[in-house]
Amino acid sequence: MKIIIPTCDKYLKLIQANKYTMDKFGGKDLDVTVLGFKEPTFDMGSWKFISLGTDTGPQSFTNDIYKFFKDFKDEYFIYGSDDVVVLDEINLDLIDEFKTIMDEDEDVVNIKMTPYCKDYYTGGNYTDNLIKTRQNADYRLSISYGMWRTSYFMKHFELGLSPWQWELRDKAKNDGKIILGTAHTHAMDLGHLYRIGGKLRPTWYISEPTGVQLPKEDIDILKPIIE
Repeated sequence: MKIIIPTCDKYLKLIQANKYTMDKFGGKDLDVTVLGFKEPTFDMGSWKFISLGTDTGPQSFTNDIYKFFKDFKDEYFIYGSDDVVVLDEINLDLIDEFKTIMDEDEDVVNIKMTPYCKDYYTGGNYTDNLIKTRQNADYRLSISYGMWRTSYFMKHFELGLSPWQWELRDKAKNDGKIILGTAHTHAMDLGHLYRIGGKLRPTWYISEPTGVQLPKEDIDILKPIIE
């Protein structure tokens, strides 16, 4: 399954750190496509890079990524983040399980892959490990790391939105579709690199929900890149 990671010129250097940890904890066979603007100057390995033209700022977010998604035909994809690092092993078996669930239940349209969205679940158990997001929850259209049914993603696609405007919409409230999150076992655990204002988080190498920490040798390798 394709992992699609949008980025911008300012955050392009973070893709190198992102890639280092995904290669280490998920293997080098992941099918990753980065949507950006300026071409990377570091080795992308097997990752693909697609330039969307000129970076005109976050207000053009949906206009830019539409250039890719208008011709995207895969039934599912994983929406990824650029300003994160993976902290431990990616649970590829669980990702396969998510796909099976979507194959078997067409009402499941999005499954969050990390422990960061628990406040929006509480809509009842789907399995022992998967909890439904409330139908009236805010951020049902959150673009945190997760697996999307492409038809649902495109159903709610609008031009002229920034990432924040995308997430704040309430169009997906009470639509009867099932959005899931993991309760105990997560597909990925992440450290978030930047906070609002573009400053590096002092604890960028630690998962806020779980406390999982990147090994010191990896911190030392990545610090010069992200700073």
